[in-house]
Amino acid sequence: MTTVWRLRTGADKRIRSGHPWVFSNELAESPKGLPPGSAVELQDAKGAFLARGYGNPHSLIAFRALSFNSQDEEPTSLDFLQNKVLNSWKVRKAAGFRGSFRLAFGESDYIPGLVLDYYVVEQKGQKAQVFAAQLVTAGMNEALKNVEEFFKGLVEKAKAQGLSEFGWDKSAVVVRNDVNIRKLEGLNVEEPKVIKDLSDFDLTDVEILLNAATDSGLVHMSCDLKEGQKTGFFLDQTHNIHLAVELYKNWAMTQEKRKLRVLDLCCYVGHWSTQITRALKAAGFEVEVSLVDVSKSALAFAKKNAEREGAEVIVHEMDVSTGLGELPSTHYDIVIADPPAFIKSKKDIPIGKHAYLKMNTQAFRVVKKNGFVASCSCSGLLEEEEFRDAIRKASLRNFSEVRSVLRGGHAADHPTLMQFPEGFYLKMYVHYVI
Repeated sequence: MTTVWRLRTGADKRIRSGHPWVFSNELAESPKGLPPGSAVELQDAKGAFLARGYGNPHSLIAFRALSFNSQDEEPTSLDFLQNKVLNSWKVRKAAGFRGSFRLAFGESDYIPGLVLDYYVVEQKGQKAQVFAAQLVTAGMNEALKNVEEFFKGLVEKAKAQGLSEFGWDKSAVVVRNDVNIRKLEGLNVEEPKVIKDLSDFDLTDVEILLNAATDSGLVHMSCDLKEGQKTGFFLDQTHNIHLAVELYKNWAMTQEKRKLRVLDLCCYVGHWSTQITRALKAAGFEVEVSLVDVSKSALAFAKKNAEREGAEVIVHEMDVSTGLGELPSTHYDIVIADPPAFIKSKKDIPIGKHAYLKMNTQAFRVVKKNGFVASCSCSGLLEEEEFRDAIRKASLRNFSEVRSVLRGGHAADHPTLMQFPEGFYLKMYVHYVI
């Protein structure tokens, strides 16, 4: 049964513009008493239809829209949500994604509360597909309570529509509800759960396939899809890595053949350095990769991945907030500064801004002249102008002349909506040091 909520007079401007959220103080009456995650029809103060979705009376964001079409009578049904994901899948295919990518990106794919990563995996010559899902709202938690049924139906439809070559027998499903954001919705943080496994695959150490940065092939990346960070891999930087690697490759072609040194800070499993190695080795260069991370298990994967592409690897197990001073000055041709989010809430903004300044100061200290620094931030609460200012200060502490030569952002598998600025979070700049 769908509950009807009405907005206060004048509180409908944002939702009419296509923004998917309504806050509790915008409702005409208190929403208390409704079970979290229940289906809700939203109306304006006069009773005119606005949207359908789900509600949570215990959350500041009381309503999240799944459809603005009055003809969509059951937007929380499995069939409706499966078709939403299939639409997102078509967008990724149209953008040229093969192998692994983010399949559903919450509000930006009109599926609030669902983050879904799709992996093509390979082991012992066999291939399969893995869905890694995060259900971060009460509404999505409720809608997908029959999660195995949802994914089985999704797999069948995807294969029938030519979006995937794999059937249910070659599919795995991992639910990663081990994220603290669930607490804001009154949900428990849970241990990772394998809902559907693959008997011939070890998902704790498996190779995923990704679009290569500078050729038509696929890059193999080893990682842990059961308990690794996020959903096992960080897919959001794929586009930025491709942009930067093309730049580095063109620059390398102007250099005499020599060993090129790459420093990958907060490397996790080495996506940046693996793609860079592949491109530079193809251009005829020897590559030395220095990997820096606090996680021993992540470094082991990163070493394996970079070495697979032909890099000579040096491992530094250290905390970047305290250990970067140990690295040699003006030593690296390419430096990657891609930390986890330093800012997770508004109270973290001052400390987080200083952390970005500190890390990038070290990045510019250790890069050679005629080298590159890639600076990244995935903190949505950090304004882009503030991030640029941190990079500016960091660069000028070390060099009198640097040039910003590349600006990145979101890829097509992490889409954004103009009416939903909260979805913009990823920032990337590459600077060339004179």
